[in-house]
Amino acid sequence: MYRSTSKFYQVIIMGILFSSLLTHAYAQKKILFVTSNQEFYGNSKITAANHFEEIVAPYHLFVKAGLTVDFISPKGGAIPIGYINSSDSIQKKHLYDAFFMDKLQHTLKPSDIRTDDYSVIFYTGGGAAMFGVAEDQTIQNIARKIYNQDGVVAAICHGTAGLVYLKDDAGKSLYNGKKITGFPNKFERKEAEYYKTFPFVIDEAIKSNGGNFVYSDKGWDGFTIVDGRFVTGQDPSSASKMAHDIIALIGANTPHIRNNPFKNLDKVFSDWNNAPYKPGVAAGLLKNGKIVYLKGFGTADVHHQSDITTDTKFQIGAMSKQFTAFAILLLEEQGKLSLSDDVHKYIPQLPDFGYPITIKHLLSQSSGLADFLALKEIAGWRDNDVFTQQDALDLIFQQKKLDHIPGTKFSQTASGLILLTEVVKQVTGQTLAAFSQQHIFQPLGMTNTLFYDDNQLIIPNVAVSYQVEKNGLKNNPINYSIIGTTNLYTSVADLSRWYLNFENPQIGSKKLIEKLTSPVTLNDGTTTYTPTAGRLLYGQQYQHAERGVPKIWTYGLDGGYASNIFIFPHQNVTSFVIGNNNRYNGGLAMNMAVEVLGDIFPAPANIDFNKLKTIKLTRQQLETYSGHYWDNEHVAARRIYVKNDTLRYQSLDSNNESLLVPVSENKFQMMVNGDDVIMVKFRKEEDTMKMIYTSGESDEYIYEGYNPIKHAATALNEFRGTFYNSALKIIYSLSQNEKGLFTSNKNQPVISFTPIQTDLFLSSARSFGSIRFARDKQKNITGFYIVSDRTKNLFFEKIDIKNP
Repeated sequence: MYRSTSKFYQVIIMGILFSSLLTHAYAQKKILFVTSNQEFYGNSKITAANHFEEIVAPYHLFVKAGLTVDFISPKGGAIPIGYINSSDSIQKKHLYDAFFMDKLQHTLKPSDIRTDDYSVIFYTGGGAAMFGVAEDQTIQNIARKIYNQDGVVAAICHGTAGLVYLKDDAGKSLYNGKKITGFPNKFERKEAEYYKTFPFVIDEAIKSNGGNFVYSDKGWDGFTIVDGRFVTGQDPSSASKMAHDIIALIGANTPHIRNNPFKNLDKVFSDWNNAPYKPGVAAGLLKNGKIVYLKGFGTADVHHQSDITTDTKFQIGAMSKQFTAFAILLLEEQGKLSLSDDVHKYIPQLPDFGYPITIKHLLSQSSGLADFLALKEIAGWRDNDVFTQQDALDLIFQQKKLDHIPGTKFSQTASGLILLTEVVKQVTGQTLAAFSQQHIFQPLGMTNTLFYDDNQLIIPNVAVSYQVEKNGLKNNPINYSIIGTTNLYTSVADLSRWYLNFENPQIGSKKLIEKLTSPVTLNDGTTTYTPTAGRLLYGQQYQHAERGVPKIWTYGLDGGYASNIFIFPHQNVTSFVIGNNNRYNGGLAMNMAVEVLGDIFPAPANIDFNKLKTIKLTRQQLETYSGHYWDNEHVAARRIYVKNDTLRYQSLDSNNESLLVPVSENKFQMMVNGDDVIMVKFRKEEDTMKMIYTSGESDEYIYEGYNPIKHAATALNEFRGTFYNSALKIIYSLSQNEKGLFTSNKNQPVISFTPIQTDLFLSSARSFGSIRFARDKQKNITGFYIVSDRTKNLFFEKIDIKNP
């Protein structure tokens, strides 16, 4: 059977140059397609090729069933393709599928293969299959090992030539006594020149090695043979039937993955069914290094009625941080900086606080620098104010004192990421935006991705940021130009390219990716695991268990934009959703992942508290733990009380309460929706009751019991006054009303203060956290410190308003 390869299609194929998004050996029990590098029949000048239909038809069905396909050839790299029927919709689709065609341009070498990863080896056909494959001993060994581990050996048409020399461990024919089919000699054009170049006749070679070669006299009728774990097809018409037979054979070996896990993903986004002109989302899902789902739902721009597509750009908020971290680690890998470098080397304008602050300290959020975002709010910036990178740097440079010695504590601060953008600029001579564009986005083909460092720049094909309210939509514009911590715009198509680079790195090494997804540490080697997020990684994402299964995750919320990413590394599943719908989209991304992962979770989606092993405590025993508790490190107040013979847990600034179920005399599990195992433990230390709060594997948050201070109205008078911070150049006046102490200025809403302890008040605004008043030796108030989870040492001096 000889069909010439169209020069037109050869030009198309050889001219397609894409960023390499190669599927590699992370997936378990994949399918391995064997192809040939042979461009000519033997030593002739007659062009040979791999048969496109015999590759595409089974590939399409395997991927549709949720399976992953890798390609090898004896030499690796590009393979010649022919026998293309562009009027066939499946062939045409794959011919212009960049990711698929890139696989054919970058086939693996046999030496790259780990046989344990595969359950099927599939020899594809075409005239090229007669040369270079059958005699390749490495491919023979791969086939034997896959077969020995209960895998399937398959071949179609001239691909059956690849089976000829297969031997078992004893040196006997692997297919001895098996029925085998392939392209029969009967249908070959024996007078043609191509036929004379064949190294053997398939029929005769199979028979001489103990196989029972059979075929259909009719031909082109889908003739397929399944004999044990050998599946062979006679000609291209057998391709689809073979794929279905193979899926049936291996289906029982992959019960943890649903047969077609992607068919129900659209249902996750049913909120957008028949909902025109509604802000929405774009979603993507990767499995085993393959893009298996990309889709947009809803409206990008309601005014212009433009739909969300997979190329629509969204701002992804704090998800941007991972790109900043990647840029730093890339420069480290290139030898242009060291994580142990003191940042003053690159940023001399940063004040000298008496301790070195290293690049690692910035990446690990342990620098001791106050969070510039908290300082921004305290300084009176409003959400709609234009805020630049220089404004952020000015707030960082104005700090007078660190919150702690660098590397000794973790603290939630975005200041480090802002400084890292300056490190990139000093090392490379480029802004982070320009460096990322040249060295990350462009090489990966991320043509719809950019750092938005100019708030006046007009971005094409971008989703509008909306505030979704009951009465309609409002524009929710983002007017800042800061990057490093936020303000990356990207699409789900580009995010898929980014996360594929995690599996088979084209930019950066595997070692870099491993570091990016490794926990950060303090100077003493300890890590941090917050109850709400998990264990912080170098890539500014978090490790956390989802119903007992490890995952990496992060999210972004900025203006009307919301984004989420969940990576299940052991299952090679990555799920992400980005949107302009002004709501947390984590539920959508997780539901997608669960739909694909199936029943792999050891823990239920919701804890069944009826099955929890509990004990009975008397009301008197429960009352032992009643009281108020304060966490000075994280600036949080809690109230514990008994109601209806049940212990209750409540944040001081909330009306919501959670029930605590006793599992031992001093240990309780909080009743919550979902799978989070939140434990509250009490212990008496001298005369003080302490409460220890954990969520799963998190660090302990320790609260200390206290007796709330109740100030008489006249006693609050001494806290009134005007207070000034010279670094931020901001004044706050503390006043008193019937509810207690409060403050406000022209740019801030009213902030109220609840007394906790002597001279300590809890704030109603997160940016303020709490305020602790300072006194002189005569007990006169001299000012107050703002103490929050984002800043610890911001001092406001009490002043005479006439002389600030």
